[in-house]
Amino acid sequence: MRILICIAIIMGLTINKSSCQEFFPMNLKSLISVEKTGDKMEIKPNSYFLNEKGFFLADDLLFVNKQSGEKVKLSSNVSQDKEEIRVDYYSMAKDLNRFMKRAGESGLKKMNENLFEHKDKNTTIRIAIKRNVQEVGKSYNLLSLVVIEDFTNGRIAIENRPIKFPVDYSYPLQNTTYYFDTDLKDDKSYTDEYFINVRLSKKAKYGNKIIFLDDMNWKVTLANKQTFVGTYNQSTQDRQMINIGFNVTAVAPKVPKGYMQPIAQTGAIYNASELKKAKHDAAYYKFFFTKSYDLRFEGNDLWLSGKHYENYPTLAVPSGKGN
Repeated sequence: MRILICIAIIMGLTINKSSCQEFFPMNLKSLISVEKTGDKMEIKPNSYFLNEKGFFLADDLLFVNKQSGEKVKLSSNVSQDKEEIRVDYYSMAKDLNRFMKRAGESGLKKMNENLFEHKDKNTTIRIAIKRNVQEVGKSYNLLSLVVIEDFTNGRIAIENRPIKFPVDYSYPLQNTTYYFDTDLKDDKSYTDEYFINVRLSKKAKYGNKIIFLDDMNWKVTLANKQTFVGTYNQSTQDRQMINIGFNVTAVAPKVPKGYMQPIAQTGAIYNASELKKAKHDAAYYKFFFTKSYDLRFEGNDLWLSGKHYENYPTLAVPSGKGN
């Protein structure tokens, strides 16, 4: 019996590892930056983003995750009349439904199950899927971002091209699980202002858990087993400051057939005084996941810090001259 249990655990770990997917459609663009070197274009890997996901340089513009066997290849092909940039992610994930859903939400037109594309006069953007690609005795699903610039009508300077690849300093949260706790404290310098914090740890220090499902969606499971979901986004001005914003998905309550459907609501508490008196249930924690935070690192943990403002007066719009 013990042997069977051990085998089941090992198989479970193997299946879990092979089904993980480290990059989603919007992440693929984050894996490179394009810089101008003289009159030429040079692609550079986002080593930080790749390394955080366990992908390390194995060859020129080839990154390999030795633990999972997954690979990322970056390439560019320049000819007289066109320039092509490729990000090829060799994924071991078996279920691509979430990747396809996010590709469909990317703004690209769905051409078929394996191709999402946008074309204009000079530019083609593709997210392409090739299934069961064989390399060195392994089977991958090849997930690719392809950007093609057509120079038939004249070459465009890199800085003037519609598609740009700036350095992305965001943190790769996708496909990660954290345990978290929160707190709210009065700002003693200002009335009706509060410091809000969320502490995230990969170790089970806290009873609540958040899973960043992909490049946009998350799911929270509280210690009391209540769950709720939402979306997140990141913005960065430089590598010193990362801002992450959360939104809770509003849900309309179920009503009997024939009754008017109520407006969907998040169910969050929005008032700090109410929050201080509230039980630590879904309504309480939803408050913290309707806010934006600055992200910083505390060892291997993440610390999200922000402000909550209340009772700000509504200012009248100045009247125009002659009114």
